[in-house]
Amino acid sequence: MIMKIEDFSFNYKSNVIFDRVNFYFEDKQINFVLGENGSGKTTLLDLIADVDSTRPKNFVGFPPPAQIAYLSQGNNFNDELTVNDILKFLPQLTDVNKFKTPAVIKKLKNVKFGDLSGGERRIVLVFINIVIERELYIFDEPETGIDLKQSQEIFVWLRELVERGKTVIITTHKLDNISDIDNVNYIKNEQEVLVDNFLKVKSRMAF
Repeated sequence: MIMKIEDFSFNYKSNVIFDRVNFYFEDKQINFVLGENGSGKTTLLDLIADVDSTRPKNFVGFPPPAQIAYLSQGNNFNDELTVNDILKFLPQLTDVNKFKTPAVIKKLKNVKFGDLSGGERRIVLVFINIVIERELYIFDEPETGIDLKQSQEIFVWLRELVERGKTVIITTHKLDNISDIDNVNYIKNEQEVLVDNFLKVKSRMAF
């Protein structure tokens, strides 16, 4: 099943963000949303996740908010909780899947969330969102503040989600982890979104 957005327009104050554009996302794949800063990527993700209960009617095929795990730029936890506290508490809040805890998370398990570096905090948040049991997983710039090795590990997790029949939508500025067959929605400008596999889209990208 394809999740799609057609003939979509969006203004913020007096600025045109999108003007009658289309987006298409493949089920059970990693879907990338690419574009320069200020191109509307976060706005798009907020609407897909229905953060403010304002998802437009022309957003078709997306699951309800209760079946979406969304890691935005502002997600956080109490600074006094350790990583282990958070992971133990999570099953009391929501359904979780059986995802093996990787070494990078195990070594941080006794560290308080407030004592994590920016990169450590980000990778912990990505893992927490991955272990939540949902149909659709959305990540807004999950690689912010982390190194290449950590970034590669995150994509191992994301591709495991796909192997389990899940769908992933992700924004990123780093192209290293995108394979040529991955589905890409490249926001070229407010009136044009290129949608195809990465092999076909990358030759027309401006960055």
